Amino acid sequence: MATLDYCEITITPAGRFRPIETNMPNAGGLTDREAAIDAVIRFVCALDNGSSELSASSMTEDVRLDMSPFKAIGWNDNSKSGRTEVVKLLMDAIGTGLDTTHSATNVRCTVDGDSAELTSCVLAQHFRRGEGPSPDYQDYYLFGNHYKADIVREGELWRMKKVSIAPGWTQGNPDVMKVR
Repeated sequence: MATLDYCEITITPAGRFRPIETNMPNAGGLTDREAAIDAVIRFVCALDNGSSELSASSMTEDVRLDMSPFKAIGWNDNSKSGRTEVVKLLMDAIGTGLDTTHSATNVRCTVDGDSAELTSCVLAQHFRRGEGPSPDYQDYYLFGNHYKADIVREGELWRMKKVSIAPGWTQGNPDVMKVR
């Protein structure tokens, strides 16, 4: 079994989770399928840890983030192209502005040579910055999102070339979110 120790965390004095180390994965032992799946794991782990470096490691330079399905729930289409633009959007809106937990599950991944296709359900819990760890009731916004990703091998890493995110359902107060 492969271990992915780059996502080990510590709690900062402000209560915010931060990665202890953000070394990139596939340093030993991951199958191609596991390494392709790990691109999505790095993507969501970076959101929860506010790590631009880890986020960037999950994407190709010319990545396309398709968020157009969010128009169906009345949100703006925040689709972006290019790693720098996508990382900035994600870190500004979620990674450094909210307390979150993103859990990828029901992963289906097919590898064909140096490319892979992946689908996953991602439960994404959002609290306003600093309110997540509170023992008192806080407003929250929970998504059940559907991810679809085209992933390619680039050297030792697998990275997402395209990722589409569609909301399956939501629960809570949408005002918690900065991007709507």
